[in-house]
Amino acid sequence: MPSTTGYSITTRKLRLCCGHPDWLRKTQELYNEIESFYYDLLLKREELWELSSQKTMRALEVLTIMGRDKKIPEVPIPWEKVPLYFRRAAINSAIAAAKSHISRQSIIPGRKAEKLHSAVTYYKGMYRDFSHKEITLKVWTGEKWQWMRCRLYGEIFPEQAELMSPSVTFEKKYLMLHVPVKEFTADTASVKQRIQEGRRICAIQFTNGDAFAVGTVCDGAGKEIAVKFWSGGKEYTHRCNQIQKKIEKARKSLGEEKQPGENRKYWMRLKHLSEYYAHEVSTQIIKFCLKNQVSMIILPKYKKEYTDYVMIGSGNWGTLHLSTGIRRNLTYKAWKNGILVIETYAKGISETCASCGAPIVSVNRKADEYICRNGHRGSRSLNSARNLSRKCIQQLGKQVV
Repeated sequence: MPSTTGYSITTRKLRLCCGHPDWLRKTQELYNEIESFYYDLLLKREELWELSSQKTMRALEVLTIMGRDKKIPEVPIPWEKVPLYFRRAAINSAIAAAKSHISRQSIIPGRKAEKLHSAVTYYKGMYRDFSHKEITLKVWTGEKWQWMRCRLYGEIFPEQAELMSPSVTFEKKYLMLHVPVKEFTADTASVKQRIQEGRRICAIQFTNGDAFAVGTVCDGAGKEIAVKFWSGGKEYTHRCNQIQKKIEKARKSLGEEKQPGENRKYWMRLKHLSEYYAHEVSTQIIKFCLKNQVSMIILPKYKKEYTDYVMIGSGNWGTLHLSTGIRRNLTYKAWKNGILVIETYAKGISETCASCGAPIVSVNRKADEYICRNGHRGSRSLNSARNLSRKCIQQLGKQVV
């Protein structure tokens, strides 16, 4: 069994409501001014570029903040009474922005920095009374620092999770609090360890029909234990088509001339719809895997040229196109639950029958059916998933030996 503990960090977004949103704006403006000050200073100091972030922060503080010896710093910070952790959060943002800029292109010493718009990150000491219902933030009113209580609306934080430094963002007419949530998992066993222990795997095959995906669970010896189809593709496609019809109707009303930001609300609906289904399907897959004590999820891997070709053919809002979002979500959701996600090249998994190994001689793509040379028939997608699981077990078994 594994002796170490792993963790994953995901960001939860909660709506924030307060009595003085203008104070948050003023706090944001001050934060970006301090950030820009340190950004400019760092670009002028080439000797700091190769230091670690922590050493860079210390060097910048020595250059700008009066120490206990009361010695006037070389480049005094032009603001008074800035809270320590507020200043350090701004410095960290400046260091990240400057190092990113330095890595992208050569820097001319003394060059004026770009304008920064980083969200305010609240370190401990800048917030208190934090729960999923409320948080009290220390904000700049324009004249003084003051504590302000804010209400929060959103999901409840997971139990045993560690809440990290939150940040306030302005999203159109809403204020949002972004909270990095650190969740721990006790199972960090490697792929090799899991194979040696004969743990269960779940092979997934994505489709372009009513089923978003099909999965088959088998043990370490390859014996099938459970099968699952995750349906809803027709409903998803229908809802996307309805929104697209509205987009086309709106375009015709404008005389087919494209306008800046035209139909933005409809495009956002399509985006949110795809994100919703990707999260929903990935969550259902994880629940199925936990129910069947799955330790590894196997996803098919294809060459980029083939993937691009298939995705173009399936359409931007087709069921198969959603597999990209499902894959992305599965990776972090599985890790949080102690499950590993690995990819296996899918070459050949749709060419032979999983029941007898004979070549497939007939295919009905519309009905998602196949017939092999020995007369076996069934779902093409399920057959591919079964072949994928066996291929993976064989490959991983060789690595263990």
